[in-house]
Amino acid sequence: MRRKLRRIAAAIGVGIALVLAPVTGTAAAQEKGTAAVTAMDFTPSAVDATPGGETVTLRWTMTDTTPGTDGMSVRVSLRRQGATAGTYLGVPLVGTYEVGSFGQDIKLVPGSTPQKATYEWTPAVPQYAAGTSVTWAVTRLEAWDHRGTSLDWDAARLGAFHSTFEAKTLADEQGPTYENLAVDNEQSPYVYVGKDASSMTYELDVHDAQAGISGGALTLTGPGGRHLTGSFAIEWTWDEGYQGCGYIGSGQTDATSCRVSVAFPAHTASGKWTVSKVELTDNAGNTRAYGKLSAAPVHVTSDDVLSADGFTATPNPVDTWHGDRTTKVVFRPHGNRGAIASAVVHTDSPNGCRQSSTKATTAADGTVSVDYGVPRWVFTCPITGLIITDRAGNVALYGSEFGAPETGLTITSAPDKVLPEIDQATLSPTVVPATDHSTNIRLTVNVSGTTSGVDGYDVSLVDSSGTVHPVVTGGTSPTFSGPLTATFPLPDNMPPGRYTIALVLSDQANKSSSFGFPNGTPMPGGPLTLTVT
Repeated sequence: MRRKLRRIAAAIGVGIALVLAPVTGTAAAQEKGTAAVTAMDFTPSAVDATPGGETVTLRWTMTDTTPGTDGMSVRVSLRRQGATAGTYLGVPLVGTYEVGSFGQDIKLVPGSTPQKATYEWTPAVPQYAAGTSVTWAVTRLEAWDHRGTSLDWDAARLGAFHSTFEAKTLADEQGPTYENLAVDNEQSPYVYVGKDASSMTYELDVHDAQAGISGGALTLTGPGGRHLTGSFAIEWTWDEGYQGCGYIGSGQTDATSCRVSVAFPAHTASGKWTVSKVELTDNAGNTRAYGKLSAAPVHVTSDDVLSADGFTATPNPVDTWHGDRTTKVVFRPHGNRGAIASAVVHTDSPNGCRQSSTKATTAADGTVSVDYGVPRWVFTCPITGLIITDRAGNVALYGSEFGAPETGLTITSAPDKVLPEIDQATLSPTVVPATDHSTNIRLTVNVSGTTSGVDGYDVSLVDSSGTVHPVVTGGTSPTFSGPLTATFPLPDNMPPGRYTIALVLSDQANKSSSFGFPNGTPMPGGPLTLTVT
């Protein structure tokens, strides 16, 4: 579910970006002007952030010569300067202003006009840095109006103004910590690598009580000491704000469910791969490494050692109309070292197909099978994944779930070939006074044929003009053969006369047969009549 929500958010974000970004197309034909920053300064130019809770105000003025403009929307990024010129540390502080919106980070100073506007932004200054002081710089200022005029100035161009301020800080000395490192819970810890690369996603929770988290990296170690790496970073995005982890607390001091994707190139060595090192970097630029790990193991294979073919299921189709059933998923292994220890069957069927035991059984002909449960009424169970493991720990993967070769196996329920049939029908009593609405009239039929079992009925009365009057609808436990009885009293407002009985029988596959309706299949033995006096 988490992956689905992110895709939706991204789609929404694209829509927002299209609205807010500089307009092209029709707007391109409109007359554009020019935009420029004419002044910028911080107040104060130096701040003591050591007590915590201190703020600084960035004030700047922009001009826009575009005819008919209604003003400029802006986005400002503020970052810590690194030890050398042009380098920066940590996650930026970002302020935004959109023309016509309210409750924003950046305020429009009274007296501003669309042609010349002054903006103010008052962010909180972080308490911690790499040392006891840090320089903050405006590293990017973006602005645009609704008629297509825009600007995008970087730190070098903004350096012509007072675009920096100094902050006295506390030195970050703790460094980041982590917990709950594991394979993403939406994935199985198995990776198939064929001709194309594959990947695995890991998750971990990261904490840094001082400067906060900016990102990190994982190193995986596999057979022969080979290494692979993957990383994550907390970034600011227009559509979603600070992203990179499932939850990011204020100041990035807590970041949970941080996702790290590691790519496994084609021909990656088969075997067990574990996370051997975790490196975490905070917003002060400090990196803490946790090594000599053997965490979150995954099994990688290209089916180059252990493989299988001849995938079948027996029986298949499965008669699930009489209740839960068990079939056997069968395959022939190759290259196994020792017996096949287990086989795990996966399906994306919503119908409740399940595996009660992964224990594998080897037959005399060398084929291997595992029991697989198919619940009552299930129609299809497509096998989307199969994990085969031998006694030596070698793994073979099959199915779309792993991007591996398909088994081509789908387990199905026995088709509903025989619709409900009856060979006998009786009615008692056959005469009822028009004023009697308490006597139960009993229609009994003998079910003589059905694949899926009769589990419902509808009884009607048909008058002499052919008009059908429904009288009762009911359900019953599945009846495959033998008597089935429906009872009903005479409905109100049925005038005296002679009526014939009509019946619809429904089965567990939601298919039906009808008897006794005008121009339809007759009742066996002729019409059943009810006389109302």
